[in-house]
Amino acid sequence: MQSKDRGAEEYREVFYENLCPKGFRKRLDEMPIAYLPLGTLEWHGPHLPLGADGIQSKGLFKIMAEEVGGIVLPSLFVGPDRIFEDGSRKYYGMDINTGGTVTVYDTQQLPGSAYWVPVRLFEDLLMNIMEQLHRAGFQVVIGHGHGPSIKCFQGIRERVREEWGMFLYTAWDFAQEEKLKIQNDHAGANETSLMMALRPELVQMQEAPDKSRLIGVAGENPLETASAEFGQQMIRHALENMKECLRRECGFLKL
Repeated sequence: MQSKDRGAEEYREVFYENLCPKGFRKRLDEMPIAYLPLGTLEWHGPHLPLGADGIQSKGLFKIMAEEVGGIVLPSLFVGPDRIFEDGSRKYYGMDINTGGTVTVYDTQQLPGSAYWVPVRLFEDLLMNIMEQLHRAGFQVVIGHGHGPSIKCFQGIRERVREEWGMFLYTAWDFAQEEKLKIQNDHAGANETSLMMALRPELVQMQEAPDKSRLIGVAGENPLETASAEFGQQMIRHALENMKECLRRECGFLKL
């Protein structure tokens, strides 16, 4: 009885690493979509976890896989980003203040960032992953998360289509309203709201009691406009538009 129940549970499992071969094959045959969370380990203000990018995209993909099928890959917690070299010191990503942040701060090494790889290396990594996913039998890959990683993912789209005939999409490809475009800031009201909706136990707003402490945050001030309700609204917007786009462009999926 226990093994039978375990089999039923496994068919509902959506995470690649948790599936046994029979459950994997069943989900793949029913819906050959792979979801790739593109995460980083970097500063997302004092109030969000370092892995916020991957946590948000993985949460979105979990819901999508549960609703339409497919398999969620392990989060890829490395990626490219802007780099600034000052003598022997290197600064990455949000180490560099470009003036678009909620709180102005000096260029500094922000604690916790340990993710950076060059664009060429990351593209090669993505191409190898796509080759393996094609070998496994996937026909569509949806990747989302860290902004510079998304851009690299979009950049290999035509190469992957020509090489293996697979379709690549991101959640940005489906966005209809800019305000509801998922992960379109950096730890601002958009990403903070998503974290509140998906993993509220990881949000520590008490660590940012006022605007002056919002270092490494770009976009609308999360202290003023972030909410779990707004996060849920963005999630539903992304999901419905993802489904519609897949129905339109990938009719073979039989959504």
